[in-house]
Amino acid sequence: MRAGPLVTICLPTYNRAPMLRNSLQTICAQDYEPLEILISDDASTDGTEELCRELSQADHRIRYVRQAGRLGLYPNHNFCLNESRGEFVCLFHDDDQHHPRLISESAAFLLRHSEVGLVCSDWDLLDEAGVQVGVRDHDVPEVMPGLGYISQTIRSGRSSVGCPGAMIRRSALGSVRFREDGPIGFADFVVWFQIAEHASVGHIKQRLWRYRVHPRSFSRRTIESLTHDYFENLNRYCDEHLLRQPEHAALVQRWRTDINHYLFWALAYELGLHFRRARAGHAREAFHRSVFEITDYSLTPEEVQRVREQLRRYKSGPFQSAAFVLLELLLQLRLTRPLAWISLYAGSVRGLLGLK
Repeated sequence: MRAGPLVTICLPTYNRAPMLRNSLQTICAQDYEPLEILISDDASTDGTEELCRELSQADHRIRYVRQAGRLGLYPNHNFCLNESRGEFVCLFHDDDQHHPRLISESAAFLLRHSEVGLVCSDWDLLDEAGVQVGVRDHDVPEVMPGLGYISQTIRSGRSSVGCPGAMIRRSALGSVRFREDGPIGFADFVVWFQIAEHASVGHIKQRLWRYRVHPRSFSRRTIESLTHDYFENLNRYCDEHLLRQPEHAALVQRWRTDINHYLFWALAYELGLHFRRARAGHAREAFHRSVFEITDYSLTPEEVQRVREQLRRYKSGPFQSAAFVLLELLLQLRLTRPLAWISLYAGSVRGLLGLK
């Protein structure tokens, strides 16, 4: 195909040699040129170095950098962004898979839409063995105004942009980088939001990459354990956005309200999911399960208590206060069947609660 702008695929990695080999096979098979594949090895102690040196000798597009010592997750991401040379930049994970047309489709999209600073496609979910266990199809416009994207993401707790499948326009990225001193969860949201302050966000309605859910995924956590990350990262973003754009005071206040609103209902869902797992015969159609259903964890009694404490913290307004009282009553009476049943219809309930 005709050569376009240089695209850099950044691949930060640490101690995942077997999955890295598989991921690199799908990256090297991209049908786009010119392509730079930058691997930043965060001082791995498995066979990562040998694998990358072998592959870089066989493929001139691969630029392998081995760090002298551990940088950590987001410092390694930022190293990749700083070292990348492409007009368009991707930050892929070392354990996912990518369709051969992902880069060509994404680059073509950015070339068609000069106002878009960031684009992502839909994606599949894989288990550790590489078997498809779900899909993520997003009902969003092809081009969404940046502030609209931020508002919808904060309101719903879900982003149509996934780090392993996104392409960023370098001019839109500018000096934006991952925060290195904050919680791990949802730090990518903050990066996308900062880009979206000055650019639109694009969406390709095809599944062009595949996200792997496995025991070593950073996302393999309970909802309760992620609430702190969501609250801290997004409220800090609100603080900083208000400093940059004080005229958005009313909008930022709505975002803060939406953060608490989302967290309350997400925690209520986790309770329902917990009690559904305790009952036999309750399952949803495989491809419409949440990541938390796919990982199939069970809460300990201590974790259930923490969920209840967090629900008390995040409840706001008469409706959530009434829902909290009802939840507590059901738990005290050990009437958990309604919670389990409602969790089966999480998608419909999200719509009724305004989490779309």
